[in-house]
Order: sequence, then structure tokens, then C-alpha cells
Amino acid sequence: MANLKAKTVLIYDYGQYVELAVTLSKSFGRTLYYAPWFDGGNPTSRILRIGQGFEGVERVEEMWPHIDDIDLVVFPDVYEAGLQEYLVSIGKRVWGCRSGADLELDRVKSKEASKKLGIDIAPYTIVTGFGALRKHLKTHPDVHVKISKTRGDMETFHSPDYVASEQRLDELEHKLGAKKSVMEFIVEEGINDAVECGYDGYTIDGAYPREALVGVEVKGDAYIGHAMRYREIPEQVRSVNEKLAPALERYGVRGFLSTEIRCNEDGAFLIDPCMRCGTPPSELYQAMITNLAEIIWEGADGIMVEPEYAEKWGAMILLQSEWVMDNWQHISFPPPIRDSVKLHNATVIEGEYYVIPHGDRRMQVGAVIGMGATAQKAIDACAEIAEQVEGHLITKPIDTLDEAREELEKIIGPDKPVSLQQRKADAARKAGKISDKQYERMIEGV
Repeated sequence: MANLKAKTVLIYDYGQYVELAVTLSKSFGRTLYYAPWFDGGNPTSRILRIGQGFEGVERVEEMWPHIDDIDLVVFPDVYEAGLQEYLVSIGKRVWGCRSGADLELDRVKSKEASKKLGIDIAPYTIVTGFGALRKHLKTHPDVHVKISKTRGDMETFHSPDYVASEQRLDELEHKLGAKKSVMEFIVEEGINDAVECGYDGYTIDGAYPREALVGVEVKGDAYIGHAMRYREIPEQVRSVNEKLAPALERYGVRGFLSTEIRCNEDGAFLIDPCMRCGTPPSELYQAMITNLAEIIWEGADGIMVEPEYAEKWGAMILLQSEWVMDNWQHISFPPPIRDSVKLHNATVIEGEYYVIPHGDRRMQVGAVIGMGATAQKAIDACAEIAEQVEGHLITKPIDTLDEAREELEKIIGPDKPVSLQQRKADAARKAGKISDKQYERMIEGV
């Protein structure tokens, strides 16, 4: 393994994943963090503050003055495919999705690709212009409205019926302004009587590690995931992965991947492939995967490194606040739980943590995570930590973790005690006493 203490990594981000830089700084000799801050030609100090003040992380104003020193560039988000490809062409290691971002950002292109790959998708209709959207929603209840590429314009929303959505539509129409008449919308039918779960891990050119998280999200509130051997991942989830693999290989994706799959007796319907550090569960696997830096370093060079999980179960809740939509949000917590609190758009000033308002006025503050040998232990750990986090108007949806667990059990079954043989194998691999092949032999049949 390379001596990462002799390497320099740069995280190219937009504010959401500053905690990834903090995580990697514990393994790399030098960790640089960059987020574009001069939007519109009249920059303010707000965005430039993101990433400043964190121990081990250097906030840089530009990437290029450091380019000769940088050994690895990590793109935790989508966008900048051309830059990623250029950096590869000049010999830099790059961890990111490259043009595989199209599988997430270009909704129509993604759905057409899924059809060709044999992946089930929900029926959908493309409508152009707000008038056409309103007309369509009046006769089509229980649908999901999406757009491509520009996530800041609107988040996907569910329309149970036109009356229930009318006020939201009025607000969105005003926000879009003159472009409302040319905006393209994708209206997707709901897949009911289904459980939504997915694969949460990474891919190297369409290949997957032998162990990964399978999890369920309660949208905008919570997530619970179980680290499983790949061959034991639910067939519905695994089948989507295998069908998606040729596209991932073609795009040269070497990065994080999460899938949103609606599973029922009719099939496994891919809703969206998330070609980045998803939120959730990236905040969780930053802590659960103890060799994440090695995975990223070698993976950027096309080499698969198997993950080592600190625990088999992880739980997280998302912290939100109306205050952060327009104001700097102060966050406080006891120092011992620092590694379990993952903040977005954050900075440290005079030893205090602040979340900086997002440009699109999101309510996101960050996340609190917990891990354990069982689902209940992970939930309990998460709840205990969440109680210690304080901030003005912050919500902590702890109760939704039980809902997430119940949904996940519908797919993978109830939590089972870990066998003695499994514990011995996990301990031996963690201590470096056995190879991956020896580990697989030890747990064969467990």
C-alpha cells in the first residue's frame, strides 16, 4: 500500500461534503479543499469560508497553483466531467463519476439507458412548459415531478393530486420566471405497494466490492443501513447493479454510487442512480468504512480495495432548521462526539462550528450518525449522540429510524445475531492477520 502520509489530496466540492475532507485528512499527509466561490463575478466571503478552520484541512482559493503537488483529486459531487477527464489525461488520479453524471442529471437520457440495459423503470411523461405541467397534473394524480441537471431550480416533489400541489406549483412558477414556458419536466408515475431500498457503496469501472451497505431512507429524515456480503444483497438490488455495470464501465466511473430502487412483486424499479456521495448515507460510511482513504486512492487508479467496516449496522438522522435558510447556524456539541456529527456547508470560527446558508435556501444542517453490531445498537447510538447536539430551531427526527428499520427488514429480513465464526473472521481481517481470500474462506457458509 502507498504511504498516503506522503500524498496530497484535493477535494473539489460545492460545500456539501466538507466532512469528507476532514475524514481524508486523517490519512493523507496534506488535504486541500476547494469550492467555487466567485459565482456571478461579485463574490462574497460566505462561500469562501466553507471548509475553513477544520483541523488538517487547507481551504484553497484556487486549484491550479497547487496542481503539481496534488496526487489525487476527489469529486464527491456530480458536474465537472470535462475537468475530471482532463486531470486524468495529465496523469492525476481522479475519484469521481466522470460523464457517468448523465445517469443521474439527465433524467431522460438515464431512463433511456435503463431501458436498453433491461432495468425496470416507472412509466413517465415528458412535458414542456408550466401550462402543460399544470394540465397534466390535473388528470394524473400520484406522480413525481422532476427536472434534469439544475437541482437548485427545484427538488423532486410528489403530487398526490392537483389541488394538493397547486400552492407549490404557484411558488415554483414564480421562481422560474420567464423560463417557465420552456422548462422541461419529467412526470413519473408512482410505484406503490413497494419498499424503497438500494445499494450504497462504490464502483470501479462497473465492478463492485465484496461487501457493501444496503439501506433504506425515510426521505429527508433518516437512514439505516446494513453492511452485507455482496452475494447476500437482496436479489432485486443486486440485479439492478449488474444491469447497470456496463454503463458504469463505459463511463469509467470510479467513485461512490447509491441506487434508489422500488421493490415489489412486479419487479425492481430503478428510480434514480445517485452518482455521488449521497446524503444519506455518505455521512455514515465515512465513519463505518475504516479504510476509505485507501479505497479512494487505489480505486482512482482502477484497483479495487475491499472495505473494512467498523460495525455491521449504521443509522443516521438528518439535522434541519428553518434558521439556516437565511442565517448562519451555530452548532454545539461535546468534543468526544465530533466524529459522529457531520455538517454541511460548514466552517469553524474561533473554535465554534457554523453552517453557512445554502445558495438555494435549503434547510440542511448536517447529520448525526451511530453504529453498532445490531440495528438497535446503531439506532440507540445515533439517538444518544443526537440528544447532545444543539442549535437554534434544529429538528432531530429520531423516531423515524424505527420506520427505516421496519422497511429494511421487509427486504433483508430481521436482524440476526452475528455468529462467533463471523466475529473471529472480522477481528482477524481488521487486525491484518488474514487476507481477503482467507476471510472469504473463513466465513463461507456462515
